[in-house]
Amino acid sequence: MEDRKVTFFRIIYGETEGYVCISKREPGTRTFEEYFFKYPLELGRMVEYCNQYSMTHDIYYCPQVFAEKRRQKEYVKTCPTVWADLDTCSPSEMLVQPSIAIQSSPGRYQALWVFKEPLDSLDAEDLSKRIAYYHAESGADRSGWDLTQLLRVPFTLNHKYRDLLSPGAPQVKILSTSKADYQLEDFVEYPQIEGQEFSDIQFPEKLPERDQVLEDHRGVLKPQVWVLLQETPATDWSRALWQLEMLLAEAGMTREEMYVVAREAACNKYERDGKSEKFLWRDVCKAYAKNLSNVDDLAQGPVVESLKDLLTEAEREYCQQNPTFIEEYVEWAKTLGDAAWQYHQAGAFVILSSLLAGTVRLPTSFGLVVPNLWFMILADTTLTRKTTAMDIAMDLIVEVDSDAVLATDGSLEGLMTSLSMRPGRPSVFLRDEFSGLLESMTRKDYYAGMAETLTKLYDGKFQKRVLRKEVLEVRDPVLIIFAGGIKTRIMDLLTPEQVASGFMPRFVIISAESDVARLKPLGPPTDRSLEGRAKIIGLLKKFHTHYNAEQLIKVEGKTVAVPRRWDATLTDAAWSRYNALESEMLNQGLNAMQSDLTTPTFDRLAKSGLKMAVLLAAAETLSGTVTVQEQHVVRAFYYIEQWRYHTAQVVQNIGKTGDERRIERVYQAIQRRPDITRSTLMQSYHLNAREAEHVLTTLEQRGVIIRIKQGRTERLNAIQGARNG
Repeated sequence: MEDRKVTFFRIIYGETEGYVCISKREPGTRTFEEYFFKYPLELGRMVEYCNQYSMTHDIYYCPQVFAEKRRQKEYVKTCPTVWADLDTCSPSEMLVQPSIAIQSSPGRYQALWVFKEPLDSLDAEDLSKRIAYYHAESGADRSGWDLTQLLRVPFTLNHKYRDLLSPGAPQVKILSTSKADYQLEDFVEYPQIEGQEFSDIQFPEKLPERDQVLEDHRGVLKPQVWVLLQETPATDWSRALWQLEMLLAEAGMTREEMYVVAREAACNKYERDGKSEKFLWRDVCKAYAKNLSNVDDLAQGPVVESLKDLLTEAEREYCQQNPTFIEEYVEWAKTLGDAAWQYHQAGAFVILSSLLAGTVRLPTSFGLVVPNLWFMILADTTLTRKTTAMDIAMDLIVEVDSDAVLATDGSLEGLMTSLSMRPGRPSVFLRDEFSGLLESMTRKDYYAGMAETLTKLYDGKFQKRVLRKEVLEVRDPVLIIFAGGIKTRIMDLLTPEQVASGFMPRFVIISAESDVARLKPLGPPTDRSLEGRAKIIGLLKKFHTHYNAEQLIKVEGKTVAVPRRWDATLTDAAWSRYNALESEMLNQGLNAMQSDLTTPTFDRLAKSGLKMAVLLAAAETLSGTVTVQEQHVVRAFYYIEQWRYHTAQVVQNIGKTGDERRIERVYQAIQRRPDITRSTLMQSYHLNAREAEHVLTTLEQRGVIIRIKQGRTERLNAIQGARNG
């Protein structure tokens, strides 16, 4: 009788030829081992491999066929299926019935749609993403759509639940099979994702002449464009091509003009790989849309526009496929409510810092680095549930080590009194509305010097404060701040001095916007959330017990117990990668328009990344040493790469009044929508007649817009090449 796995693989891969990736992971670890088999020639060996390790390992496969033995996007040869990691969403909710519905564990599902003819990778990934986003509110994994996604092999065992279920681990089951000859037209019910409309723009029938395009734009093209056009990249082709496309978009080119220029560029990786014209066209459309969103979004100003990728595409892909405690915590916390998931990332790092920063240190040539972190999470409204996210993290800290949480009294004396009694021990200061304290620090005399004192406490410096009745001395402080606030309010209160002094750069800033569609109704806790909490608590107690154990030493002939110190070390490769990333961040800060503010901010953000790498290494393997590998540094900067945009946004808007920000938003709307009417602007931005006249007159006098009156209608256009402010 033929092994059922053979039948399964034959259905999903069909008549395609190439390499199939099978990956195994030992339970309790996060490391995947990949093996490649020539399909269909080695189908038998592939199934034997799955059978050999199924009893001891979790077994995964990638639904794509690769041209080489590398599980990377650029090596995808063909896509015979479209896939979805449905997580807790039932396959019965799909708008199009899956060819194969799979139960990966009790209450968890996956789905596959087999196509009549294999799809190119762009269409397959785009459709998988549409399905994932459409069903995300029902529990589907919003991140499970990428081309290199790993899914569990049916008829193998899921060892993740081995400790929770009896007897043994559950089997990955096929629930149903159906139609196996789908076409793209069958999925029209799945709408394009908001902001991804560029994926549907058809390839043009007529294209302009490349030489004429370059001649027309010669006066506005930056020198780097000519370098990218002529020099073959030494390593990262993706980064070079994207940089070229963005520079062309910023120069005011149309999509068609961008395409003909990029097509002949030395950095065109799609030409190198023999890919169809659709790949470069899609990439160009994405860059064009990104440039428009930069104009639309206040966050995408002069600072943000200069930011370049920190990681390579391969590094970013590695991070997406190898989750850490951070992802495990985020996935659980997301089941508790509708708080923005970015806030849970902050919560996870605050937890690790509060449990480990007292004993884990990193000796460097400049002294000891203590992995205490400061996070500030900013929201546009209360709908992002920042306080909820903060409370989830703090509740876990209290359960594992309640002594680590300080009172929320905002006075400097109260804070120093608490810290004076906790030398060398992590102390978490929670302030979910930081704007009140920030305002007091700015405007009240008795809070004078608080920012400078907090900065020194962050650095672990000895502090002494003489009061009328006592003297407060703080030795070896390990201060962790978890703060929150409304974004616009915080930006109104911040001053350039608070950045230049080093106070604000010590915060890792994370922002999120309200999404009404994400809101969930209140209800009782589920079995999944309770089980997840128990698992997270178990992990945290292991971390705390391991790194806070005492050791016996002899002092003057007596044996005493003292806390053990863990000196972390970085491998040579880790130091090399960190120094390269830190250098890149400093360069980006120096090249920004507000370099006096962005440089110290990005420098400190890089240092926070180093601290995060130490925490990730310590949490990954509970052994006798803490060794930070290159992948830990990469993982830390995977988060930094996402968060630096939020930091750049705050820095860019320091010192700007609410009136100035409103002027900028209106100007960006005019840039985005040529010929927009005055009435439309007034409705969109809730302007009365006097406010609208003030804003438009200001922009007109700055020489950045033209006002055209046609009867009773006034139309507005941005002047090409002008920049507001």
